[in-house]
Amino acid sequence: MTLESLMEIPRIYTALAEWIACIIYIFILPKKYSGFRFWCVLISTCFFFGAYQYIAGILPLYLWIPGMLGAIVLMYLFIYLSTDTNWKDASFCCIRAFVLAEFAASLHWQLYVWIILKIESPNIWIKIASLAFIYVSVFLLYFLLEREHIPKEERINVNTKELSGAVLIAFSAFTISNLSFIMPDTPFSGVSTSILYVRTLVDFGGIVMLFAQQDKREELRMRSENQSMNIVLQRQYDQYRLSIDNIEMLRREFHDLKHYMIAIRSESDPEKKEQYLSEMEQAILTQEAFYHTGNSVLDVVLTTKSTYCVQNNIRFTCMADGKLISFMHVKDICSIFGNALDNAIECVSQYPDLDKRLISLSLSKKNQFLMIQCENYMEKNISFNKNGLPSTTKKDKENHGYGLKSIQYAVSKYGGSMALHSENHWFTLQILIPLEHV
Repeated sequence: MTLESLMEIPRIYTALAEWIACIIYIFILPKKYSGFRFWCVLISTCFFFGAYQYIAGILPLYLWIPGMLGAIVLMYLFIYLSTDTNWKDASFCCIRAFVLAEFAASLHWQLYVWIILKIESPNIWIKIASLAFIYVSVFLLYFLLEREHIPKEERINVNTKELSGAVLIAFSAFTISNLSFIMPDTPFSGVSTSILYVRTLVDFGGIVMLFAQQDKREELRMRSENQSMNIVLQRQYDQYRLSIDNIEMLRREFHDLKHYMIAIRSESDPEKKEQYLSEMEQAILTQEAFYHTGNSVLDVVLTTKSTYCVQNNIRFTCMADGKLISFMHVKDICSIFGNALDNAIECVSQYPDLDKRLISLSLSKKNQFLMIQCENYMEKNISFNKNGLPSTTKKDKENHGYGLKSIQYAVSKYGGSMALHSENHWFTLQILIPLEHV
């Protein structure tokens, strides 16, 4: 075996690296298939990758670049057709998988060539051992790192700018790492075993840059999420401030009910008398929506939501001891109770059957915990993602769910936890906060 022939990675190793790199993302992303069908797809595609690389290896050298493009397309189709994701997310994962495969194959072959130069005729077991050691180490480590960056059962939501950046990084790494094979007579090319070292190093640099890009994406996403949560929190607080004035006005109107009584007694027209009675009945229903829990902030939030429920034929029941949350900040009370009731109201408002418009809220002490529980009727049980939050069916998935995240954030400030359940047509939000640490 000549030194020149040692510079080229056997196609079978490249095919295996590309196949495993794709599988990493297929296991991380939500899958389209499961069970026996899933494993049949994985095994069959392994033969496709091997056959493709074998055919590409016997083609003329001028078809090398089209052959590599074809391998990328094959990797993209494997990921896209095996996962429940969109084309941008699949392309983003395909690019990262391609750079990973290039690095793993290059690192293994560099190690193997070093062994050959030290041992003139290594046996088959050395070949197998070196391949297993490098591939298992690289791909397992990469899988553990990558699954922390990609939300399971959720979309990555890559935009065009981020996808273009990933393509540029991968293109640059691939071009530089293979420059010596494409154009050997350049200032940046090599003609010895250093080619393998340069290729491995550049591919590793490409992986590092892609991880840096992913960290930046995560940082920007967290910043955007925090801003959105703050907007939700501020909106709840603004509603609370506005509701204070509205409630005072309603109380004054209720105080004037005695004037309605005088008008009814003196009115001889049956139609006008009926009108006065209806107005008084509505005023009484409004007053019934007023809450006196022992916490003025909670009173305003509950009264506002209860009034809305009365006006929209939603049956709302509440048992709350407001004194238990005297330690909470005003904005946290508005965020927890306002968002919980807003979500419940939004859910039951879609049902035309008034018997299904049911919401209940309780606030009590259980052992050494403060327990808040909000329940509402729901026709269909929903699923939850790995973070314990509902998997939304709305199109705008990226900007949805900040109400629950705001609740989760507010509760965590007091060392508490939030749990969600969906069972027997009832959606339950339950919050536990330890009182001994308050």
